[in-house]
Amino acid sequence: MSLVEKKRYWPFLLVIPLIAAAAAGWFLLPEELVMQIGVDGQPSNVMPKLFGLLIPPAVGLIGAGIASSAAKEKHLAGFITLAVAAAITGLTFFMNL
Repeated sequence: MSLVEKKRYWPFLLVIPLIAAAAAGWFLLPEELVMQIGVDGQPSNVMPKLFGLLIPPAVGLIGAGIASSAAKEKHLAGFITLAVAAAITGLTFFMNL
């Protein structure tokens, strides 16, 4: 495996913090997670903890896959998807702690 091929897979390392946050959330967050807040400030979408914590790592894995693809024009889209996964994680913790 050449050095160029090895560099293609480093975006998957960016998923590790998402997995760590999901593991921490398992112990810190309530059993039902608020995923959306309505205009009136009340929770409008609630989800079980297991599914709510698995969304960011799943989105991150998709983004890492896109970012590590051979097509260079897709790299930015993959990194944007990884950033969205990090934002979902942050908002989930913010709304539920």
